[in-house]
Amino acid sequence: MSTAGPGAPAATVLEGPKGTELQRFGRSVTHPWWTSEALLDDVGREVLRGVHRAYRQAGADLVTANTFRTNLRALRTAGADEAFARELVRRAVSDARSAAGPRTAGGRPAVVAAGMTTVEDCYRPDLVPPDAELAAEHDWLAARLAEQGVDLVLAETLNTVREAVAVTGSCVRAGLPVWVGFVCREEGLLLSGEPLEEAVRAVAGAGAQAVLVNCTALADLDRALEVLAKHSPVPVGAYPNVEDRAGVADWTPVDRYVPVACGPEEFAEAMVQRVGRYGLDLVGGCCGTTPAHIAALRARLDG
Repeated sequence: MSTAGPGAPAATVLEGPKGTELQRFGRSVTHPWWTSEALLDDVGREVLRGVHRAYRQAGADLVTANTFRTNLRALRTAGADEAFARELVRRAVSDARSAAGPRTAGGRPAVVAAGMTTVEDCYRPDLVPPDAELAAEHDWLAARLAEQGVDLVLAETLNTVREAVAVTGSCVRAGLPVWVGFVCREEGLLLSGEPLEEAVRAVAGAGAQAVLVNCTALADLDRALEVLAKHSPVPVGAYPNVEDRAGVADWTPVDRYVPVACGPEEFAEAMVQRVGRYGLDLVGGCCGTTPAHIAALRARLDG
């Protein structure tokens, strides 16, 4: 997976968040549509394509389709039927593919990934539904993504071992490579309180091809990465939350742009250090990250 220049730490650079950029451009990112709101009209879709292009031009090695909230449960809450849900998945993947550019740009392959996450709330492990519901709903979205021909699934911001294993299984059954990302609190624990070590082993055993930590504050990242480096039998990565959430309750979404806690150069330095320290194969930024952050990271990795 290495894309770094000679002598630089080797890591694949992920695309940054869609939600942050959509909010910066004035698009709503809140209940019930969340980031899928941008898929509803031509103006929103062009903004979204522009976000994808900006990250690609900044040096991201993959474009991640805006399918993060196109699962049936979320879209039915918003009033969509299954046919329209299928259409939104198609739009999201089509927009990502059109923005990815040629299969090679600047010597880097343009991979089209797709996002999946919890069927309920990323930050509420208490809301994870029963296993049968998880299997049915994740199977549905994974099958739609396979129909659209994505290269891989980035299953991210997962907060329990149980749902992470479920979404991994759904992607494997659909024939899709899957990378699994966990949101962690302090001391290397999932939001559910389960040890990350247990989560890593469970999803790797279920067929995950990489394990990551995402949407976790920089200050809480190192303990989690120590666990990944020690216990993961598959490639590992990280893309932290860099928002300045002073005055905002933990794990609470807000429908406005939240300023960043660290600038592009500071972010790039922090992440390059962790690539070297923990042997990260995949690296990027979650909420708060901008194309400027990804560009700075790309430049540091390329030496």
